Amino acid sequence: MHARSRIRRLARAASGGFTLLEMLVVLMIIGVLSTYLVVNVPTWVDRARMTACERNMARIWEHMTAYQTDHQSIPKDEGQRFFMRLWKDKYVDHTAAGARLFFCPSEPWKELYLDEEELFAALDDFDGLAAGSTSYAGFSTGGDRDLRRKARQGDGNLVVIADAGLTHKTGIIYLTADGVTHRMLRSEIEEELGYDPWEQDGIQMGPGSEIERFQTVSND
Repeated sequence: MHARSRIRRLARAASGGFTLLEMLVVLMIIGVLSTYLVVNVPTWVDRARMTACERNMARIWEHMTAYQTDHQSIPKDEGQRFFMRLWKDKYVDHTAAGARLFFCPSEPWKELYLDEEELFAALDDFDGLAAGSTSYAGFSTGGDRDLRRKARQGDGNLVVIADAGLTHKTGIIYLTADGVTHRMLRSEIEEELGYDPWEQDGIQMGPGSEIERFQTVSND
């Protein structure tokens, strides 16, 4: 009889829900997890977009390799036109998917153009490409033939495509002439410059760049 009474008391306790202390513990755990997610999710998203950006550049270079095989040379165009030659000469499909290769996932084409019609009109106007028409900066020699030779030879220290601006929160993606993508992290940039460009006026690409490796790419 005593055993049955004990079982009934345990059953009532189990069905009575959480105690106040248990509820407080659960709420505290939820609060900690929420804070963790709020702090870290933006970083996770940024890193995922950086990975997608690397894929874009790698795909562009695949098409560039096909161009080089056909012409025994890389495009002689400078800045954005260096890689947009692939669009002009139809090495890249003239579709929204093809156009996306030239835009960082952190700065999709829909933030720059109203619709696909406007997008294609801008990309098709090869001679009229203006600074900021795409998200990336392309190879710019400034007339230095030695740089072009190094690019043809696949120099792994020569940057030929890069993020045109600080589109990522944690670094800059760039690609060298050997077809390898890299990340220059925000901490490295801050150490090299002596200040954090994300907190100031950004960073300049091209011959006047304070970061030497980005002196060979331009978004013009």
